[in-house]
Amino acid sequence: MSEFLLSLLGERLVNSEKAEVDVQSLGARLSLVGLFFGCSLNAPCKQFTGSLCEFYSRFKKTSEHKDKLEIVFISSDQDQKHWQDFLQEMPWPALPFKDRHKKIASDDFRCTS
Repeated sequence: MSEFLLSLLGERLVNSEKAEVDVQSLGARLSLVGLFFGCSLNAPCKQFTGSLCEFYSRFKKTSEHKDKLEIVFISSDQDQKHWQDFLQEMPWPALPFKDRHKKIASDDFRCTS
């Protein structure tokens, strides 16, 4: 999974503390990656984030597979301040704001109805 994630997301993600997350190391231990496409100015995204955070926290505390799942935030925010503020609500890593152009390639993997 590491090579696929590297080609999709690049070498580094960031977390809410602005620390870098190495994608290759992350991908080596994962079985499932959820890509969360969202925007801080979208009310349904904000509401969903709360529910997703609850699920994620519960899963990471109680599942025997807690180290096999990660979520990655891929933002549609147009400015870094909104992106940073929204990322503060999330316990998972994100595609860096400066790499948001990669979102176009990632959109190919998004399910829509």
